[in-house]
Formats: sequence, C-alpha cells, structure tokens
Amino acid sequence: MRCLLFIFAFVLAVGVFRVEPRSTTGNRVLVLLDKEDDKALYSKFFNSLEEREYQLTYKLPTDSTVDLFSYGERAYDHVINFAPKTKNYKDKVNPLSLLNFVNKGGNILLGASSELSETMRDFAREFDIDFDDIDTSVIDHFNYDISDDGKHTLINAKGITNNEAILTKNVIEGPPVLFRGIAHKVGTIPLLTKVLWAGETAYSYETKADQQVDQEPLVVGNKVMLVSALQARNNARVTFVGSTELFSDRFFDSPIQRTNSAESFPKSGNEDFAKDLTKWTFQEKGVLKVTSRHHHKENETEELELYRIKDNIIYTIEISEYANDHWQAFNGTDVQFEAIMLDPYIRKTLTPLPTSPEQQARKYKAHIQLPDVYGVFTFKVNYKRSGYSYIEDSSVVAIRPFRHNEYPRYISAAYPYYTGAASMIVGFLLFSAIWFFNKESSKIVKKKTS
Repeated sequence: MRCLLFIFAFVLAVGVFRVEPRSTTGNRVLVLLDKEDDKALYSKFFNSLEEREYQLTYKLPTDSTVDLFSYGERAYDHVINFAPKTKNYKDKVNPLSLLNFVNKGGNILLGASSELSETMRDFAREFDIDFDDIDTSVIDHFNYDISDDGKHTLINAKGITNNEAILTKNVIEGPPVLFRGIAHKVGTIPLLTKVLWAGETAYSYETKADQQVDQEPLVVGNKVMLVSALQARNNARVTFVGSTELFSDRFFDSPIQRTNSAESFPKSGNEDFAKDLTKWTFQEKGVLKVTSRHHHKENETEELELYRIKDNIIYTIEISEYANDHWQAFNGTDVQFEAIMLDPYIRKTLTPLPTSPEQQARKYKAHIQLPDVYGVFTFKVNYKRSGYSYIEDSSVVAIRPFRHNEYPRYISAAYPYYTGAASMIVGFLLFSAIWFFNKESSKIVKKKTS
C-alpha cells in the first residue's frame, strides 16, 4: 500500500513540476557575455525569459568549457550572444560553430555595438549582413531623444515592420524604440526580413569630436538597418540587433521625449519590442505545421496514387499555427496548390474553410481538374511567407492516359476528318459507278461499227 501511495505521489509531482517549453524547439538557452558583470545590465530581459520557462546558462566566449554540441547533437536550443567586444572566441563557439548550430536547427539572437569584433562581423557576413566599421554609430540630428549626450546617437526608432507574425499590433503602434548602436546593411538574400530601421534623416558615421563627414556613409536614411532577422531554409531563425543597450534595464524603463515634436511617452517600447522579438526568434510564434493532407476523386473518399488525365479531384490540407503558447487554426488566405512535372502545370489558391475556436487546424480545399498530360506529378503546397516558418508538403502521384475503351465513340474535334473520310468514300463510289457504266457503253458502240 505504501508503495502504491509513493508511486502515486511521484507521478503527481512529476505532472505538477514538469515544465513544458513554450518554444517549439526547446527551452535551453546559452547566453554569451563579454564580462560576468554584464548580466546585471540586462536583468529584466533575462528575468522575462526565465518567467517564460527558459533555462539560461551564462558563459564567456573565452571559456574553454563552453560547447554548442554534445555527441553531435545540440547542447542548447538557442544562443543569445551579448559579447560583441570579445575578439578571441573559442573554437566551439566561433563563427563556424555558430553556423553549424544554425544548420542543426538552433536559433541565435546576436546583439552588436559600435565595438563589434571582426569575429562576429564574419559570422554576420555569412547571412549577407554587413555591419559598419568599428567606432561608427547611427546618428540622427532630427530624431534623437532629449536625454542624448550631445552626439545625437540616442535615437527614437519608429521605422518598424508591419508584420504581425513577428511583432504584435501593440508594439507596431506603440512607443518608439530607444536605440544606440551600430548600423548594418542588408543584402539581397530573400530570406532576410527588415524589422527595425532608422528615419530618413539618419546616417552611420564615426562620432569623434569635431568630426566632419568627408566620406560617403555606408548607409543613409531608411537603409540604416537597426534590427534584421533571417529564417533559414530549415526554419532556424537568426536575429541581428545593432545595439545590446536596447535590451538593458535602463532603456526598458527610460521615458521618451522626442526633440522634433511634443510627443512623449512615459516608457519606451523596448521591453515589449524585445519580448516579441525573442518570441519570434525562439519560435514561440509564427510557427506553422501541416497536420493532415488528403486528395481523392470527386464523389469518392479513397486517396489514390494513380489518376487519369482530366480527372476531377478534391485536394485538402490542414495547417496549424503556434501562437500564444498553443496550436490554433492558421488564418492565411494565400495558400496555393501546385501540380508539378518539372514545371507547374496547375497552380491554384486553396479556399480556407470555416473553423471553430476549439479547432487547432484550419482546412484548405480546392476542386481541381488534372491536366491533359500523363506522367509522374508532384502535388505540392510550398508556402513561404515572411515571418512564418516554411511549409513544403508534397506527395507523388501518377497520371495515366485514357485506355482504349475509355475514349468517346465520336470526338467532336474530329468531325471535319469524319466528313472528309465520308466525302472521300462517296466520291470514290460515284467515280467507280460512272467509270464502270461508261466503259460498257463504249464496247457496244465498237461492236456496232464493226
């Protein structure tokens, strides 16, 4: 009896204290810092992650014990790199190791500064991100905060993406984000997404005393990128932030007073912005998955691997979205179906069907007539949208031609040929008849004359 009570208590304790990660990829986070004391600068940010049930491990990049992998598998699910000044990274956390970490599905949040080391610049270049030179800062003489020290490098950034898959509406429409740091230029990789950028009057340059702008800045105006994000083809996410101060307690609690307007806010939008940004980076939001897929002939239910040309089929797929710590129905309206044999022969937008709040997936449906081409086709849904994880669901089917007894007796398109054949037969018969009777009469005439 005591044994049964002990087992019951143990199972109950496991059920109560078992921690379910909010991220779809795990809750193990490695935090890299320049110095151990830097942890206190971002206490609110780290506490918010721990409240979301993340397990944080703090290390220095120069620590010989730090390793991103254990027996070939990821030892962590996410990396927060707040060590922009460190130059000598250990081999197990160098740019190549971080790149392998992304290839294994890990997520990275990189915080930079005006003292960004060449090591992290090399890592950023792998993703077509080019940070400006060392000791440069983003400068804006018209949109700096009133608490600026005179260099006009503490700016109020309001150029923010309108993508609600990454940021919530409250953050998009909320207070500006305080930013002081380095600018970067975004390349042409289509996997990159611009999240936060400077105003039209901003530029990137050195901030030395009596500095004169005698060379063309790396970037100016809206091309001054402050925060950019990339989602790799394996759905791993990497976010580049040009300022570690953006996550600091000071910036979280700082009020905002813009110099070029009377607009002011009691608190900056940094805390909410950082929360949404880490939710997206650590795959707490914007994650899609296919729960089921089915195709069959009309008026039938069985899924086939062999169809006939010009068959009418019904294709359905169910898609879920992970948001607000649970799976729910995805509300996209631009999911497309493709029937591909080397090139797409059919491309059609699927119709989303109504769903209830209790359902965890939304069904998309399309009525499709197969092409008049036989061969091996791939039925594919290839959904790639900024902010959402990529969906690539495919099934291979064969499409055969008509059998000899499946063709119609008379084909309307062949009526001219039928008419031509019939006229040929009639003409031949008439010619034969005329020739035959004309030949006999000529013989009779010859007999009479003889």
